[in-house]
Amino acid sequence: MRAGSTQYNKIDRHPPPANCCSLSPAGVLPWNMIAKLPPKVIQVNPHKEMGLAPVPGGMEAQRIANVGSDGGLSQERSYQPRQSLFDGTRVLQSGATGWGDRPTGNTLFGFVALAMGLATSLSRIPFRSEYLFAWDSANYALALDQYNVAFHQPQPPGYPLYVATAWMLRLVIGDANASYVTLSIVASGLAVTMLVLVGARLFDRTTGVLGGCVLATSALFWGQGEVAYPYALLAAFSTSGAWACLEAGSDEPGARRWAIVGAIILAVGSGYRSEITPFLAPLLAWAILSHSSSWPTRFRTLITAGATGVGVITAWYVPMVIITGGWGVYQQATGGYYSYFIQSTSGLGKQLLGVLENLRALVEFTYAGLGPAILPLTLDLGARFRPTRLASEPATRFVAIWLAPPLAFYVLVHLGNPGYILTFLPPACLLVAAGTRDLVADLFATLKGPQSRVSEVVTTTAVIVTICIINAGLFLVGPGEGRLREIREVDRTIDRTVTALRNDFVPASTMLVAYDRSRQYRYYLPGYRHELLFNVAVAGKGTDTSRYWERRQTLVVPVGITAIIFPDLDQNTAEQPGMLKKQSLGDGIEWWIATVTTGDKATWGYRYASVSR
Repeated sequence: MRAGSTQYNKIDRHPPPANCCSLSPAGVLPWNMIAKLPPKVIQVNPHKEMGLAPVPGGMEAQRIANVGSDGGLSQERSYQPRQSLFDGTRVLQSGATGWGDRPTGNTLFGFVALAMGLATSLSRIPFRSEYLFAWDSANYALALDQYNVAFHQPQPPGYPLYVATAWMLRLVIGDANASYVTLSIVASGLAVTMLVLVGARLFDRTTGVLGGCVLATSALFWGQGEVAYPYALLAAFSTSGAWACLEAGSDEPGARRWAIVGAIILAVGSGYRSEITPFLAPLLAWAILSHSSSWPTRFRTLITAGATGVGVITAWYVPMVIITGGWGVYQQATGGYYSYFIQSTSGLGKQLLGVLENLRALVEFTYAGLGPAILPLTLDLGARFRPTRLASEPATRFVAIWLAPPLAFYVLVHLGNPGYILTFLPPACLLVAAGTRDLVADLFATLKGPQSRVSEVVTTTAVIVTICIINAGLFLVGPGEGRLREIREVDRTIDRTVTALRNDFVPASTMLVAYDRSRQYRYYLPGYRHELLFNVAVAGKGTDTSRYWERRQTLVVPVGITAIIFPDLDQNTAEQPGMLKKQSLGDGIEWWIATVTTGDKATWGYRYASVSR
């Protein structure tokens, strides 16, 4: 019998009547005799005391309890037995029940996880974006027609499998944005399903389900599932990789195969988002080395998994470099791109200031992802990651190793988009659920009134449901980056602008000067002349990002151009805009336009535009 079995839980949770027998360190004694003993700590090994063999390779299930003179169990010192991460007991196979769970079959719980993922994906469909949402979205769309990292189609490091998958979807769907959004929708559902399963393995089924609910309703996660961004895939590969790591570290016969599967998941995921492998490789390595097999076997498994991952990465990396134009071209494109971010955001470039800015952004983005759930997360972090718990709880170590690499990278190196945090948002959601559970249990224990597991479950669920409702509301009606309001605003702006240009302006004689949506306009309006309103980075020996808002660019209108349009100049600080006039396109959408002739002079920059004759 395993420590997490239904029979053991029943014995553990329901003390027998006074005339019955109970487990004790000395053997089997009547319960009323134990009640007369002085209070002391009793450690119960259910396998030994009940004549059962211990679980191979696992931690012995222990329960610490104070036995008082009344024979009752002191709630302050009562803990549910936790399954060892690598003890071979599998929640989905053994039918073990977690805190607040009823005994259910493996297949039924698997269907629950799948249903939650499906519901997540279906909830995204009504709110999906109609147009390319951002600059990078247009890069991905342009890559479908001509893949070349040197042209930022897409931007470095290249995302070849992400583009290739969307290219295949476009053959069926017929639209670039819809293809990428479909990927985001599917990835959102997969991430929730896998997080539920991972949570059930690490904690219990209730925690897995509640953690999945927190993730599914996260305003940040929801928004990333509605647009042409690859960040929802970060969550999908992060949770899938974590599941493979759990399997690879278990004492099940197929653990070695799961180590190889985990390496493949990481290597394939890096073709969608390059950070997947460096962020999850430490977790996979730790899982393999924590296996109960001999050290030579563990090292062989680690080397095999590593070689498999390198082989898979090579299979997509080499063709990507060749298509770009060779190693020299690719290195030049990526080198300049990365040097800009290192200089402008990392601790290496900006030293302490860069670290502080990244830390501020990390807190801001995490709050955007969790909303009010950041409160139980903060409380749980301090209680869970104490050295004693890290040393004694494999599940806590697992989550810590899952969280540490992305957190360190984002603080010390670069954090450029809220979607980045979807690498660690899934385990953070599990900690929200587990922390809320523990907080409610402590509260009930403090009250010292009649205890009820059902009451604890109901209270915890009510708290999580409240958090989910608030977060869903933040996405649906609240302001903020990447939420529904901004998605619809971008759709309206691009739709009105593109429609007006196509209907009223000849491509060959019209110049567009834009920044925020410049790349989208290049995709939707390929026949027009495009100029950048301002450039944050100026290429040279180094990357100059200083005082970009003061730089100005002047152009003498060439032959053939009769109109210059500034579609996303939200504010014009020019004292004399000259021939530029503001024009409304409806729905609060405006642009600046000037009718020009050859030889006129146009000057523009950050929030500045002027046209003179």
